[in-house]
Formats: sequence, C-alpha cells, structure tokens
Amino acid sequence: MQCKITLSLICFFFLVIIPNVYPRRITWQQIKKATRIWKAISGKDLSSHLKIKDLDMKGGSYIKNIKITHVDIPRISIKGSWEKNIVVQASNIGLGLTADWRVKKKVLWVIPYRETGTLRASVSNVKFQVTLSKFYGETGTLRASVSNVKFQVTLNKNTFRVKNCSDSVGFTKVKLRGKLLAWVVKKFVNVDKWLKKKLKGKICRAVSKAINKQSSRISRIIQG
Repeated sequence: MQCKITLSLICFFFLVIIPNVYPRRITWQQIKKATRIWKAISGKDLSSHLKIKDLDMKGGSYIKNIKITHVDIPRISIKGSWEKNIVVQASNIGLGLTADWRVKKKVLWVIPYRETGTLRASVSNVKFQVTLSKFYGETGTLRASVSNVKFQVTLNKNTFRVKNCSDSVGFTKVKLRGKLLAWVVKKFVNVDKWLKKKLKGKICRAVSKAINKQSSRISRIIQG
C-alpha cells in the first residue's frame, strides 16, 4: 500500500505539476490572460519608451520637447505555441503627442521676428506585429520528498525574446498654436510627413523594450 501511494504521488508530480511549469501549448484561457495583461501594461510602457528627437530647422527655428502623452491599444491578439513562436498583433492603435516650436524669420526681409507656440498631434491606425521566440532563462533545482522517497528535478525557466517585428503608421493630424507664424511651420515643414517618418521603426523598438521589461511577468501568465 505504501508503495502504491508513493508511486501515485510521484506520477502526479511528473504528470501534473511539471507539465504546468512547462506547458507545450497555450490554452485559450492563457491567451485571454495574456491579452488582458498586455492591454494593462503596453500602453503605459510604449509611452515611456517612445522617444522622438528634436527637429532643428534653419535660422534657429525648431520643434522640440516632443512628448508622447498617451498610447491606446484597443485590439490585440496573441497566438502560437511553446513549440514554435508566439505572435502578438495589435491594430488600430492611437497615440497623442505634444511639442514646442519656434520660428525665426525676417518680416519684409529686414525686421527680425521670432515666435513660439505649441503643437498637438494625434496618430491613428498604427499597427505592429511582433514574433516572440522561446528561450530558456534561469535554471533552478526542485527537491522534494514523498513518503521518504527523495528526488531532484532540474527545471528551466521559459521566457521570451523578440525574434522579429514590423510596424506601420496610419494617419497623423497636427494642430499648431501660435500668433502669426504658425502657418510658416505648417507650410515649410511638413510636420505630418516628418512625424510619420520619425515614428516608423520606433514603434517596434518601444514594443521590444516593453516585452523585455515584462517578459518574466508575461511568461508566468502564459504558463498559467
């Protein structure tokens, strides 16, 4: 009887506990959990990781102090398996930013004039797709004793790293606030085009940083 109980407990350990530590496939419930955690963390993390350099123009004019105010991610999906790759897709992302601008011009080619103002922009229909590959992180040793039968199991801690990423920026809408020369910035600096160019590629870099920062947490949720 003692032998049967011991054997049953050991079987339970290897067939139930260890597979939960290292699942081969992601269940629907785990995907739902991971999606919720992504919605909770990604907007905030992307805002902090998105950095856009100042734009210096000729004659002492500039656009600077560019700050991402918010990132909204309404739709996100996670699919895949431990055996292959995890694919994270997000679409219809919206973000907002603010900045300061200054223009220095000569009125009637003689009188120097300088004006400062603020800029507000909204970006819509941003998308990204990132593929995560599994790799083994820290290795730990689990020791247990069941009915005086001692055994030791080495467990690998699974986590993710970014394999590849692609992003696209949809539409931008820029509003300039100033007195007289706001139109100069809008006319001679294609802010919409400049902003899209600056954001291209930076979305993926920000997503990668957010994943690296939260990889252990996301891995724990996916593993259940």
